[in-house]
Formats: sequence, structure tokens, C-alpha cells
Amino acid sequence: MSKCRYCKSSAYGSCPKSPNGVHEHIDDDKHCEFCGSTAYGSCAKSPFKRHRHGHGNDKCVWCGSKSTGSCAKSPSRRHER
Repeated sequence: MSKCRYCKSSAYGSCPKSPNGVHEHIDDDKHCEFCGSTAYGSCAKSPFKRHRHGHGNDKCVWCGSKSTGSCAKSPSRRHER
């Protein structure tokens, strides 16, 4: 089970220890760090308003692609691993 990087809770939602105010689960590349969804795209719990998956498996955290270059779902407009 994935845990929040700031408080080690397995919950999603508000986290008083996080600088973004929400739990962040960065060790699971299959789920959104902020809500636990397996989807990519819009996320109400994300401070970026987009799902961001945990790092791993050499995939972009914003869209799941293994390519390099531009990414329409990333705030920086680049794939991020």
C-alpha cells in the first residue's frame, strides 16, 4: 500500500504536513499521487488540477507515456519521469 511522503498515511485528501495541503503518494506509478485514481487527466484533489502518477517504470508522471519531448498534460509541457 502506498503511503503519503509527508505523514506516512495511506489516506488521500487533506494533509497538514504537505506544502500542497494534500497527501502525496509518490511511490506508485500506477495511481495518481493525490487521489489514487488509475486515470490521467483532470483531478479535483491535485494542486495542479491534473492527475500526477508516482515515479517509476520510466513513464511520464502526467500522461503515462514512455516517449520524450512535449506532453499536453504536463504543466511544463514536457514529459516528466
